Order: sequence, then C-alpha cells, then structure tokens
Amino acid sequence: MTAQLLLLFSVFLGAMALRFPVILCIALSTIVYAFVYPVMPPVVLMQTLLMGLDRPVFSAIPYYFLLGAIMNAGGMSGRLLRLANALIGWSRGGLAHVNIGTSILFGGISGSAVADASAIGSIMIPAMQKDGYPGAYAAAVTACSACIGLLVPPSIPLVVFGLFNDVPVSDLFVAGIVPGLLMGLYLLITSILIAGRRGYKAHPWKGFHEVKESLKGSYLALLLPMLIILCMVKGVATVSEIGAIAVLYSIVVSIAVYRDLDLLTLSSTIIKSALESARVLSIIAISGGTLWIIANMGLSQEIQDSLTDLRLPPTLLLGAMAIGIVFLGTVVGPMLQMILIIPVLTPVAVAQGIDVIQFGVVVVLASAIGLITPPVGILLFLTSAQADTTVSAVVRESLPFLLALLLLLSCLVVFPVLSTGLLALI
Repeated sequence: MTAQLLLLFSVFLGAMALRFPVILCIALSTIVYAFVYPVMPPVVLMQTLLMGLDRPVFSAIPYYFLLGAIMNAGGMSGRLLRLANALIGWSRGGLAHVNIGTSILFGGISGSAVADASAIGSIMIPAMQKDGYPGAYAAAVTACSACIGLLVPPSIPLVVFGLFNDVPVSDLFVAGIVPGLLMGLYLLITSILIAGRRGYKAHPWKGFHEVKESLKGSYLALLLPMLIILCMVKGVATVSEIGAIAVLYSIVVSIAVYRDLDLLTLSSTIIKSALESARVLSIIAISGGTLWIIANMGLSQEIQDSLTDLRLPPTLLLGAMAIGIVFLGTVVGPMLQMILIIPVLTPVAVAQGIDVIQFGVVVVLASAIGLITPPVGILLFLTSAQADTTVSAVVRESLPFLLALLLLLSCLVVFPVLSTGLLALI
C-alpha cells in the first residue's frame, strides 16, 4: 500500500509543482495509477468519472456560489461595513475592528473567504491606508478575518463536508455559528491589543442615529443567514431548495429593494458564478476515481487499525489530525481537502469516538488557516495585491492573528461543547 500511495501522491504533487490545473493533477494521478496497478478496470475508471456527481445533493453547490456572488455584486459589503463602522469604528484602531466586524457580518452572507476578502478588501484596505495604517497590516487583517466566512453559515466548505460525509448540513450550519463568532472575537481581541501597543488613533462616535440608519439599510441582508438556518432546522426544504430560495431572495432584495444591482450586472455575475461552480464540480467529478482507489486500498481501515493499536485519546487524536490538516493546508486548498482528504479521515475519527459534527468544524477551521499560510495562501496574495505590498510583509503582520486562530483551533479540539452545544439546545 505504501508504494501505491507514494505513486498516487507523487504524480499529483509533481503535476501541481509544474502548475498544472488541479483537475488535471487529479486526473493524471488516477490514470497513471490505473496503468501501473491494473486493479482498476478501464470501465470502472470511466464509471467513476460519470458517477462522481451522480448525487442530487451536489446541485446545492452552484446555488451557494451564486448566492455569495450576487450579495457581493449587489453592494452588501458597503452596507454591512457602514453598520460595523457605526457599532465599533469609534474605538482605538477602529478601522481594523470594523474590517473584522464586517467580515463576521459578510461571512454569513457570502460563505466564501475569497469573496469576503475581495469585496471588503477593495474598500477597507485603501481606507485603512488613508487613515495611516501600514498597507501590510491592513492586508493581514483583511486576509485573516476573511476566513470567518468558512465557518459561519452558509459556509461552502461546511456544505461540501456534509455532502461528502453524509452529515446533515443544517447541523453543521448551526454548529458553525459559535466557533465563527468566537473566531471574530479572538481576532478582535488581537486587533485591540495591537492597536493599543502601536497607538493607532480613534474616531468620534457617530451616535445612535447612525447605528439606526445603518441597521435600516442592512437588516434585509442580515436576515438572509437566519432565513437559511431556520429553513434547514425546521426541515422546510432540502439543502438545494434552500439555496435556490436564498438566491431568489438575494436577487429580489438587491434589484427591487436596494436597487444596487441591474440586469446586466446580474447576468455577468451568474456567468462568473457558473464558472466558479463548474471548477469545483469538475474537481468533484474527476476525484471519483481517486476516491475509488483509496477505498479499494482499504486506507481508512488501515489507518483505523493503526490508531486502535496506539490507543490515543480522542482529543489527542483530533488534535493530531488538526495539526496535519493545517500543514497540509500550506500546499492544498480547503475545497480540495474536503473532497479528497477529509472523507478518508472522517470514518476513522468517528470510529475513535470523535463527534462527527465537532470533527467537521475543526477540519474546516484547520483548512481555513491554510489560506493565510505560505506558500499557497491565496488570501495573502490577494490582499497583498490590493494593498500594493509584498507577501512577506503581510505574512509578518499576520502572525499575531494566526496565533489567535491556532488558539481557537485548540479550544475547539479540547472543548467539544463549543461546536455541539448550540445544536444540543435546538
């Protein structure tokens, strides 16, 4: 089995090193394996490609991609930014706090860290630089806070985790609320400490009138994540149907109420979202062969037997898995981990007594940390370009926030109630 795994991952990593598209890396590793080890009949190879998406629940993914794209294009980020500024922008280092607060609010709408960083960074990074903040610090705050969107509903990685591991997405959404809010709190505390040490300036409070007006302009957007969670918990519709309802709601609000979105922008947004969805769905389809190979090896059972012999406590095992996923995230993005790596580890974790809901939240956060760690760290490259600074400078400024996220990850591993407590109350 060692030689088989080595071949499979060597081809994959080699193709990635040559900057091949991810879908081609997966396809090449599967095909090379099929030729070297003829345990996979050609007909099975073709069937796995066709059956990779042969599950109706996968139709939910395009809806949630489109939802985030519409809310982004519809000017939601500006409205939520105004609300966050009215609530916490008056404190010392207020613009950094506003950046994080907006990510908490916007993450509950977009479900995507990249969408969050793109929308908020384009507004907040220039504003912070104009107010005297270093560009690298503004980029670091934006990159790290954008990861909140991967935990708070409607998180796309949580959707993918639920679909691949047969876990109710509604349960994962509810479980992600407290960790997502804690993520924002940990980052806010870090930002406050940095602001006090560096002496960043404060701004006058704009009063309750501004809070009222900003809330009036954004409450329809804030209702969206509540609507999604309520529909799922009450079993009103399936995950896909709720995604479609949320998309329709966002279109009506953006066009008819806020009037921030015209039909031309809507059509281009749909096309862009379709391309993003197709990219992910193509990876899911092509990964069917790789998952068949891993299942045929009996890798999950092999790992489970080895861990049983070690007799590790569930908490220690989950911590080891989380550390491994963080390191893996330095070269592999969260979505690819949810599709290829995590489905192998989930049955192992459950068999060792780890709650599957807690496991899902922990692995999503661990994989999200990879978005702000080099060399892949896509958010670092995105925000450094927005701030017109170097990636290395952003990495240095990100270290305190990275430590805060690692501390949160440790808390989620040690205290399962942070992930499962709210779900138990509903």
